[in-house]
Amino acid sequence: MFLIFGLVDLFVIGIAVEPQSTIKGNVESLLELTPWNWKHLNTSLKMDSPVTVDVSLTSHYRLTRKHLNKILRLEKQRDCASILRSIPNIKGRDGVYTIYPDMKTKKLVYCDMTTDGGGWTSLFLILQFHNKFQLKLEWSCRLARWPIKLVYFLGNEDIHFLTSRTKQEIRVDLQKFSGEKAYAKYSTFTVGSESQKYKLTVGGYSGTAGNSLAAHNGMKFTTKDQDNDTWNKNCGVNFQGGWWFKDCISAFLNGPYKKSAKIAWDSIMWYDFGKENRALKKATMMIRSKI
Repeated sequence: MFLIFGLVDLFVIGIAVEPQSTIKGNVESLLELTPWNWKHLNTSLKMDSPVTVDVSLTSHYRLTRKHLNKILRLEKQRDCASILRSIPNIKGRDGVYTIYPDMKTKKLVYCDMTTDGGGWTSLFLILQFHNKFQLKLEWSCRLARWPIKLVYFLGNEDIHFLTSRTKQEIRVDLQKFSGEKAYAKYSTFTVGSESQKYKLTVGGYSGTAGNSLAAHNGMKFTTKDQDNDTWNKNCGVNFQGGWWFKDCISAFLNGPYKKSAKIAWDSIMWYDFGKENRALKKATMMIRSKI
């Protein structure tokens, strides 16, 4: 709406927008992330006479408590999939969310709300250069207590809680230094308890990367201080990382990061993606509960 004010010989045109578009858009975008009911109430226009017009637009919003119980329930969501089911309009909004794998202790995790329908809980994500950090896992790291900032890593205890309470699928996304990408998806994925040495059960492969994780099916988790593999030495020591080693690897996503696509077993690698033990530039593992 345009308002024209005649002030002596001066005409000033003030534009009043109802409601103010920029503020309204920013606020509403944020409010869309919550299940609250809200509505715009009014916008004000202020004029100082005789010759100046100050368009001061203030948007007021009222939030209702109608869905407060639903918000409280969101504080106890077990994984990223349950968050997405509770708030469908966060689909496509990847980022760090709070989950409660055991429904008691909160964990900050990275949720992929975009890939293949979204709702994926990342098992680990390092938000810094890989070559500055390496997952030199020890058995004590089963609780994922990392002193380093910007590391979102679920320990084996958390993964066990998630996979023992609900059926899970797992997706692995890989990228070579050349830029070529591939993925592997498994319809079955569980990790046993600590007394079971976090035994891996995985099956139902589909994808483009090849079925490298099949060789690790049924294996217990090995670290440099817990030798649970079938090799006559400790794979965790030899390959510098914790994993479901056999004798030793066909896939290894917790391996040391290499700065180039060099041939190396002690690297982030997935043998069937090219039929060689060539270091990968990027790899992610993420799980999603199935209902």
